Amino acid sequence: MTIFINGKQKRVKRPQTIDGMDVDEFIRRNADPIWLHQNEMWEYMSDDDESDEHDFPTSAYSGHRFAPPLRPGVGI
Repeated sequence: MTIFINGKQKRVKRPQTIDGMDVDEFIRRNADPIWLHQNEMWEYMSDDDESDEHDFPTSAYSGHRFAPPLRPGVGI
């Protein structure tokens, strides 16, 4: 952008915008978690998925979530 100061033209840089929004705000609103991870922008990732971390089925695996199901007549 060019402005006049004391009758002379001066160049002034505008902040970068996308659709009238700051670039960081645009990324926060529109980026998906995979893109954020690929571009190492972990600070923008939301922590809403913490509840999904412990949703493993445990009843089919005899109380331990990583143990295989017990088969009668095999093993011990």
